Parts: sequence; structure tokens; C-alpha cells
Amino acid sequence: MSRSAKARSYWLRFDDEASACPACASPRIVPVDEFRIPRDARRRSVRLISGCRDCGLLFSNPQPRSEQLAAFYGEGGEWAARHAERLRWLEAKTRKSPFGKQRLKGRGKRDVLFDAIAPYAPVHTPPSGARVLDFGCGDGKMLDWLQRRGWETYGIEPSMDVAFIRHQRLASLPQDQRFGLIILNHVLEHIGDPLGLLNQIAGALRDDGALFVSVPGIDALPEHGDLRYCVNGNNHPICFSEICLRGLLSRVGLAVTTRLDSQELDDAFTKGRPLRLRLLAARTAHPLVLPGRPLAPATRALALHARREGGIRDRARRLLPVRFRAALTGRSRKRKKAPV
Repeated sequence: MSRSAKARSYWLRFDDEASACPACASPRIVPVDEFRIPRDARRRSVRLISGCRDCGLLFSNPQPRSEQLAAFYGEGGEWAARHAERLRWLEAKTRKSPFGKQRLKGRGKRDVLFDAIAPYAPVHTPPSGARVLDFGCGDGKMLDWLQRRGWETYGIEPSMDVAFIRHQRLASLPQDQRFGLIILNHVLEHIGDPLGLLNQIAGALRDDGALFVSVPGIDALPEHGDLRYCVNGNNHPICFSEICLRGLLSRVGLAVTTRLDSQELDDAFTKGRPLRLRLLAARTAHPLVLPGRPLAPATRALALHARREGGIRDRARRLLPVRFRAALTGRSRKRKKAPV
């Protein structure tokens, strides 16, 4: 058996580990890295990061099950419980003054973001009857901003209700191309089926509409150094390079019109660190043709990060189980005999 065949045979050694890509369902997936998770009775101390050779997606392996994600983010789930006190305060504040107050001086972070979007979508001056959907709208702050400018505002949010004191709630994505703007702000990295969601998003977007999507940026990992922000075994189970996300968008008939990348945005949202990838997309008749190795940008970023952190081989020697490590190196470990 070849060395690569040995690695594959040892890699798929647990029933709950994925054998296909969560996005494109390709079986051409490979282990590319690993990270620690808390040791307890339910989980192993090491989880793999796998990559898809066909679309370039990175994902933690095993993946959380769909029912686990639904329970975590659903009403009364762990996410809502963690933020319960803030949500109670925010709901009371919103009910007391449902339309809030205009910012009188200075610019907030949403002003910075929508000013960056404005050259590509009419966020400041929407046409009559223009509709916006924020999928995963949270407390509705982005919708608040857009409503003040004249947009009809809709949201989808399973974890909390506070946004729907002001905005219209949807249970699912309508497939009638009614929205001139759709926002996917840090949602895709939480989803078990990102390509399925993007396909529904495309069905809800007008021919002349715009999609804003923001996710953790794996391409900038060597610079910002926060691997667990990009991908982990809990709330960020999947991760995208820019070429991967462009490719998934193209599969549903959308093309990236621009990348929103500025120090002002990083200063407003992430304390100056380049943690996020922000793209605007629109319908296209000319889908993107992916390069021959779409996984390469992500693996390159991981390799550069590992070199900065002390080398991937040292980390693998320290963290990976002995059997898996032996398969990767083509060697087996011999036990020493106890002295007589």
C-alpha cells in the first residue's frame, strides 16, 4: 500500500467523519491540518481540518450534525442562552423607542460598511418599493440603518426576536426574486450546506440586485494568525478562501462584482486586523471557471501560518494520534519491551 493510501485508510477511522465535501458533495477530500478541542467524554482532543480538491472548501472533520446546529442556534438554544441578558436589555430598549435615534455626529461602523457598498448598490437612495433581506439578521442593526434610508426591511433569524419589533420576519427564503439587496453577514461559516443556501439566495435576488457576503478570511491567516476564528469544531465548522467562495457563488449563477477590502473597514469591525473577507455579487450569465487547484490558496495560507507558529510537522508530531501519524510518515511505531 502506498503512503497516501495508508494515510487515507487511517484518516477515515471513525463513523462520524465526513467522506464528502459539505458544500459540493465531492468525495475528493483530503486532511490538511488539525487543531485541539477541549477533551471531555464526548469529543476527541484533536479534530482534523479537511479540504475539498474540487471546490476549495475547508471544514472541520467530523462536522456537527444539522440537528446539532439547529439546536445550538435555535430559540432557547445555547447561543441565545449565552446572550440572554443582553437580549433582554436590547428588547426592552427597542420596545421603548422602536425607531431609535439618528446618529448626530461621527460615523458608526454600519455607516463605514454601507458607504463602501454604495458605489455598487443604492443603499443610500433606494428606488420606491426596494426590499432588503438580512439572512441571519441578529438584533437587526443593519436593517435599522437601511430602514431609515427607505428600504422595506425583512429578516430571517432563529435565535432571537428583537429585530422583528421593527422589521418583517420570514421563515424561509422566497424564490420569486423579490429582493434588491440581500445580506449574508457572517452566516455561511455556520451552515452545514452552504451551496444549498446560496442557491436559495440566488432564487430570492432580483436580476439587478446585489448580494453582500462576509465570512472569516482564511487567505489572510498568515497575517492575522487566528485559525480558530476561521474554522473550528463548534460554531465555525466550514471556511472559505476567496477563490472557493467565488466558485460556489458561480455555481448558483452569481458573480463577484467587487471585494470590499480597506483599512477603514478593518478598523471599524475588527480593531484593524484583516479577519474578514467581504464580497459583493450579482447575477451573471458567465460563471467563473475555477483554477485547476482551488484548494491551493487555503493550503498555502495554512502552511504559512504553520511556519509562523513553529512548523506543521512539529504540531502534527505533538497532536496527532500515533496511528494516524505513522500512516502519514509511512512508518509504524514499535513498542519498547519492558525491562525484565
